Amino acid sequence: MLLTPPFALRAALDASAGDQADAARLLKVFDRPTAAPKVPVFKARNFALPLSQPALAGIEGKGGWFMVFDGDWTDPDADRAASLVDSAVRADLSHIYVRIADSHRHFYASNALQDLLPLAHAAGLKVIGWIEPVLQDPAGDAADAVAAARFRDQGQGLDGLALTMEQITYDPNVGQYLSAIRSSLGDHYLLIASAYPTPYDHQGSAYATMSRFCQVFAPMAYWRATGLPQFSGADGVRTYLDQVFAQFHDRNVNPFQRPLSITAQAYDAALENGTPGSPPVDEIVASMDETRAQGGISWSFYRLADADNGITGDESTAITAYPFWKRPATVTDKSLIASLDQPVAY
Repeated sequence: MLLTPPFALRAALDASAGDQADAARLLKVFDRPTAAPKVPVFKARNFALPLSQPALAGIEGKGGWFMVFDGDWTDPDADRAASLVDSAVRADLSHIYVRIADSHRHFYASNALQDLLPLAHAAGLKVIGWIEPVLQDPAGDAADAVAAARFRDQGQGLDGLALTMEQITYDPNVGQYLSAIRSSLGDHYLLIASAYPTPYDHQGSAYATMSRFCQVFAPMAYWRATGLPQFSGADGVRTYLDQVFAQFHDRNVNPFQRPLSITAQAYDAALENGTPGSPPVDEIVASMDETRAQGGISWSFYRLADADNGITGDESTAITAYPFWKRPATVTDKSLIASLDQPVAY
């Protein structure tokens, strides 16, 4: 499958990690219908909601992306869930994106969500289901997304879906996929289009269709992954994000003028032929500064620290300290730490 650089290698590496996890475990498919539903026709509507409404409130503030593959959370694991939630709270995040489905493995994350949702919601943390469809079968992929959105355990469910439109971005597949999801979940369910950051470089892609059916764009603004030196340093980051915002202000790209939630880089893109090194603190801070200055409704980073993603202590400290989002005066005001590799102290 051909993907557009610089995202192709990152996607391939993530997929490879998932395949390695699968090799040691049996595949398990959850909530997959035996027959794909017929794709309905859905009329164009403006699904935008003010920030005071619950849907967009699901991604206000700061967020982080977390990778869960099919087969690596098959049994109840309250300790893992508690560690993830604790890391997010200590990083002063308001929401996390959790990978829960793809076209090959379908909706596989029931066990993870059973563990995560009660703890996250009790901590005031929103959970967005992250899905990576291929869209060779738009109706079947939509069925996976709907199954995830309708998942409930003890009354707990996801706060929205982030749909990564990276592996295929063209109509009619995108329109069929999003129309089917929207018609099943209604006008107000939060759908986030996780998309390439510079639409002008992807002429013909279905950005206008994404704008029609999703309330928010979350462009993958990985400035160092471009490999272009002019986008390094704080000034370079601001230049890059200004370009991203300008292109999404174009009504040919974003006719419903959906707001942006920037997905920022917090990893080393050297393997993608990008500028080597994880973004230093000044670049992380500049990305948050410019997101706010340009009217972005939130900011997140790819991806939340785990055993192998390589986020640095300086990066995590900068993310924690930045006042894009301040949690209620509970855990963080009592906590004495700002780094993910230290224990919480109350």
